[in-house]
Amino acid sequence: MLQRKGQGTGLRRRAIRWMLLTVAVIAVGAAAAYPTSDWMRKPMNDAARAELLREGKARQFVRTPHGTMHVRVSGPENGPVVLLVHGGHVGGYVFEKWQRPLADAGYRVVVPDLLGQGYSERPNVPYTKEFYVAQLNELLNRLGISERVNLLGASLGGGIAIAFAGAHPDRIISLNLIAPEGGGEDGERVNDLLLLPAIGDWIFRVPGPRILQGMMADANNDNPSAQRGMVAWMQEQTRYRGYGDGILNSIRNTLSNHGLSWQPDALEAIGRSGVPVIAIWGTKDMIVPFAHSRELQSRIPQLQLVPLSGQGHAINFGREANLLSFILPFLDRVNKSGDESRGEAPKKESAAQELDARQVLTQKP
Repeated sequence: MLQRKGQGTGLRRRAIRWMLLTVAVIAVGAAAAYPTSDWMRKPMNDAARAELLREGKARQFVRTPHGTMHVRVSGPENGPVVLLVHGGHVGGYVFEKWQRPLADAGYRVVVPDLLGQGYSERPNVPYTKEFYVAQLNELLNRLGISERVNLLGASLGGGIAIAFAGAHPDRIISLNLIAPEGGGEDGERVNDLLLLPAIGDWIFRVPGPRILQGMMADANNDNPSAQRGMVAWMQEQTRYRGYGDGILNSIRNTLSNHGLSWQPDALEAIGRSGVPVIAIWGTKDMIVPFAHSRELQSRIPQLQLVPLSGQGHAINFGREANLLSFILPFLDRVNKSGDESRGEAPKKESAAQELDARQVLTQKP
């Protein structure tokens, strides 16, 4: 009996040792994966940029004090400028199907990859609201664009657009928002683990790029063509070093701790300016709740709100024609006719007009 008891104790000890050894091996492997996973990717440097230009993947690179930015510019040089600011994770690729319709309508279209994403440089600096505003302002300067621009931002880009308009109201003709980040608490809060040093860094550097690829694919699961394009693009931009670090940097400095929060004085300055503003929002958005639109309405009296009944956050994926069917007429009114082109507040839309717009925008592409 004592022998059996001793054998049982020995087995338990050996099992515990094996479990501890397994945990240690996993920990060592995870630790080793952290520095090597990113260094196995290609650096985004001058050689990479030259290769991208030769292959026709990249359009134009612009050096700014904050880093070298990739930008797509199309349309007539003398056309009103439309600056499109993308959200998190995707880069300017998300506006790929916006460029030709806007250019064909006579607009000069500027679509940058924000620093840290796409083919832009991935500098190791805090990606704060001020950092994003400064890089856009400098990009316009480097492109020689001194006239006022129509600014459009989606999700994270919408929050950046609001911050830019508040900081540089003299540079804005119109403000176009698609479910902009920054109003109150997000519907799906950032996992606290991602904010922890070491743990969040490991998650985003090692499995993070693949996880984000899956998330972007899921956002397009009702549109196979858009899904294939998004998966291919996510694989492309994550080939380059620093992508996961940049996304985590942005989350820590803008999407958490109210880093991108709308400043009341900025919203009120936009309201006083009379700059035409449109906001398109899914009523079932779980990332940036539709309820956030109330603050914009209360502080920007000229805001034209377009609710998309039953739609979620990813309204810009695979539904470009729907959004453009409302954005283009709005831009045309602002830039090509009437009082709005002189910066006066637009006339308030009637409930019937708003309903018609909503019906158009919620149709399947």
